[in-house]
Amino acid sequence: MDRIMQPRNSVLWVTGLFLSVFSCTSIPHLQMTYRLPQTQGTLAGKKVFVTVEDLRKDKATLGPGARKEFESASGSISLSVAKGEGPGIKKGIYQPPDLLKVAMESRMQHDGIEVVQEGASQVGISLLLKSFFLDRVERKWKVTIAYEARLVKEGNVLSSQIVSGEAERFELVGTEEADVVIGELFTDVVNRLDLDKLFRESGL
Repeated sequence: MDRIMQPRNSVLWVTGLFLSVFSCTSIPHLQMTYRLPQTQGTLAGKKVFVTVEDLRKDKATLGPGARKEFESASGSISLSVAKGEGPGIKKGIYQPPDLLKVAMESRMQHDGIEVVQEGASQVGISLLLKSFFLDRVERKWKVTIAYEARLVKEGNVLSSQIVSGEAERFELVGTEEADVVIGELFTDVVNRLDLDKLFRESGL
């Protein structure tokens, strides 16, 4: 009798293990696509370095509602950079400060600016991240992003701009709408920085 039941128990054990592994791997990660602007600027020949400073009062990226939906409660986000409506090229997984830095460097290179390491140029763009927060409240995904961009030369601030935005989107099935709303807002706030004006006001 024991020999007859043993194979069945083994099948049940393997099935349970499979379901357990499947349920763990099905928990989604936040994935975001940043889309480069269609028009390019007139800054070819400029050479800058880019730095970022996290000035958020609350370093948590995900609110209580969002943390229930994503495996990475640390706030790490998978970033892809795209031209047009394509799927984009994956850059990596970042915390919000580095996410902003990588996206802004991609945009500057798209505008013809040469991005170099700090110390290789006297001119730099300093990004001060002030807000980056996603939450799920009453079946809505809500996101806020804000930062200040400063054009600096030899430690002196020559010009600056503050860019901020808020957005929300109704939750449908899964977390796809969260990816969409944060990607759309992030694209908007990065592309809304007027680099031409930043350089023009600096006198460089």
